[in-house]
Amino acid sequence: MSIEKRRYANKALVVGRIGLVRSLGREGISVTLARESGRVFERWSRYCREFVLLPNLVTDEDSAVEVLLRYGRKQEQKPIVFLSAESDVLTFSRHRDKFSELFHVTLPCHDLLLDLIDKGRFARLADAKGLPVPKTLVPQSKEECFEAADEVGYPCVVKPISQRLWHTPEILSRIGLKKALLARNPDDLATLLAQLPPVGGHELIQQYIPGEDSLHHDFHTYIDCSGRVRGSVVGHKLRTFPIHFGQGCYTRFVEEPAVERVCLDALKKLNYTGVANINTKRHAETGKDYILEINPRYSIWGILDSMCGVNLPLLQYCDAVGLDTPNRQPTGHPQRWLWFGADFKAMLRYRRVGELTLRQWVTSYVREKGRIEFHVFAPDDPLPLAAAGWNALLSFCGRAFSYLKRKIKP
Repeated sequence: MSIEKRRYANKALVVGRIGLVRSLGREGISVTLARESGRVFERWSRYCREFVLLPNLVTDEDSAVEVLLRYGRKQEQKPIVFLSAESDVLTFSRHRDKFSELFHVTLPCHDLLLDLIDKGRFARLADAKGLPVPKTLVPQSKEECFEAADEVGYPCVVKPISQRLWHTPEILSRIGLKKALLARNPDDLATLLAQLPPVGGHELIQQYIPGEDSLHHDFHTYIDCSGRVRGSVVGHKLRTFPIHFGQGCYTRFVEEPAVERVCLDALKKLNYTGVANINTKRHAETGKDYILEINPRYSIWGILDSMCGVNLPLLQYCDAVGLDTPNRQPTGHPQRWLWFGADFKAMLRYRRVGELTLRQWVTSYVREKGRIEFHVFAPDDPLPLAAAGWNALLSFCGRAFSYLKRKIKP
């Protein structure tokens, strides 16, 4: 049987973003998108053949699992699952016995997943395995927070042990959508702690690695069940949103053997298999690369890998259905990825703190070389941009209506 015919035999179930949909769809694979909202712009991609509306995977996990299992029972061949969010990874891991009967689910063992997703557990694991990570402490009280900060030194970073802890409406209204906060001194730390829930092992204090956001790199790879590295790519974050502690919004492919060595060595020590997305930062003074996070999922800008000739979702797909494919190496051609909306917001905040001018922002698009893949728009897939614009208009009208309603209320 030819590779093409076998490739079409199994569908891809994407519980994730547009990059995964396009990376798989452009290879001729039938993609089913499963999301918690019917308004997501990814639904309108030409590469999305089916759509499954899910209940909330966090607040109504059992119902969401049943919807997915119901979809799986209808398929003639096992779909291959692709994930790009922490909550989705946890759901599929907790119910992997049920899902494995109907889907190809490629995940590390559950205990290792918990060690990676829970940042407190990851700190202990990294210390035990000798991984190059910033010094991290998990205080159990407010007083211990200040003791931990004194030990790691100021400035220090405050993080939740799990991102979902800071995604509650109360916390979002106080600090916004943040992955971490920087405390430059004890007064800063006291102010930050006052905005967070009572400390009880839910936050950690971490050594700050000095340097600009452009010192961040991501390492993306897929390792099969035999431990063979099927492909890997290093991406360079030129800017992030939110700034300083956010995800990449303007990134490019780079050849960084030092970053690759550090990350592959860490994965080898963990006996890791599956997809890995490792966030690193290079110390501005020493040049040492530190691992900040190891995420067992795809990155939002993982399509950059496909642009470089290393289509990690395709490698996972072929591995799952038993198609032998050669190990992939980047082509070496310059490639870039841009989420323009997020990058524009990032520019405004960088300007506010004096780290970027409007001129520098504009010229950065010209100065950097390589083709740009946009997060929302693609010449071969234009409808998601129209859908995103419509969603933005509806959101604006909703906010305007709420504002007027408050103003005219007697």
